[in-house]
Parts: sequence; structure tokens; C-alpha cells
Amino acid sequence: MTSSNAILLAGGESSRFGGNKALAEFNGRPLIELIYANLNDYFNQVIVIGDKKTYSFLKGAEIKADIIENKGPLAGLYTGLYYSNKDYNFLAACDMPFLNKSYFSFLESYFSSDNNNYQIIVSEYRSFLEPLAGYYHKNLLKLIEKKLKNDELRIKSIYQEADLKIVKEDILKEKFNLKKLLFNINYPEDKLKAEKILNKLKSEDDFSSV
Repeated sequence: MTSSNAILLAGGESSRFGGNKALAEFNGRPLIELIYANLNDYFNQVIVIGDKKTYSFLKGAEIKADIIENKGPLAGLYTGLYYSNKDYNFLAACDMPFLNKSYFSFLESYFSSDNNNYQIIVSEYRSFLEPLAGYYHKNLLKLIEKKLKNDELRIKSIYQEADLKIVKEDILKEKFNLKKLLFNINYPEDKLKAEKILNKLKSEDDFSSV
């Protein structure tokens, strides 16, 4: 049983996508609804950062507007941590539809291993870190607030001052098909590709083969 919550960033209009990705129809329902369902199936609570009226169709979600407005995803993380009643919180964006319970559990296991004090656990993929598919500790609030006040708005801006665990790509590849697991929808054609992937996996309970 997990002891964590999830924070889901609804985002807004995307110039690359040509609209609001969260509300784009994906296999017959809004994309964010699928991602919310995946998160809600594992975590104690899912806190959605966005407009309450717009996302009221997400049943059971705790929907919160940014405490500090117009500061991007880092402000969304701040808001989610502020309202969360758990220490560990998984941060997700509304454009990665194949994150699954096996992945959530695998990353979460690092919090209880090696007597560590990790504040952040993120994955490495193609030599880059995945800030919007990792865990963040509630005790990061003061550090994030400082970064927001200084207009250091990239999530990675907090990494150098936090106790960070990077789960290396070669370790992840032993358990997951990363190309599918971390598939990111940036353009309309990406959505079509993702729908094809989903149709192949729809018989599986939690996309465990992704």
C-alpha cells in the first residue's frame, strides 16, 4: 500500500499541440481523465492543479488553483505539496498517458531503501532527467518558494540544493519499455501514436508491459 499522493499538472494552452492537451479527446475521453485514472488507481489522493470548474468531471479529485500564479510547473508543484497531507508526492503532467503502477511502486521503493533521506527521485531517459514523472518530498516547500521568488522557474532549479536520487536508465530498462512508458504527447501526431499504443495495451490492467 502506497503512503504517497500524486500531483497532476493540468497545464494550459500549448502552442506545439495547438490547444489544451489535457482536454484533447484521447480514445474517447479527455486525455487528463485517463492519466488521472491511472494515478487514482495507485495513490491515496490525486491533487489536480488547474481550474476547478474546467476539471470538475474528474470525480474524487482535489482540484486546486496555483497559489502563486503565472510561474509555470514549479508553482504547480509548490501548490500540490502545500495541499498534500503526505510527505512523498508523485508529480505528473497531463501528457504522459502510459505511466503505470509498476513504475510508481518501483520509484517509491527508493524512499525506503538504504536509510536514505531523498527529497527527490527522478528517472533518467536518453541522458535527460524526467522532472514530471518523479517523486518530491513535502519538505521542499521552502526551497521552491525561494526559487519562485527569484524567478528561477525550472523544476530542475531545485535539484542542486536537494537530496536527489537519479534512477539510471540502464536500471529502468531492465524493468520497463521506456520508449512507451515515458511517451510524451507534444504534437497532435503524438496523440495518434499514443492511441495506437493504448489500443494494443487496453486488455492489461495497469499497462504493466509498457
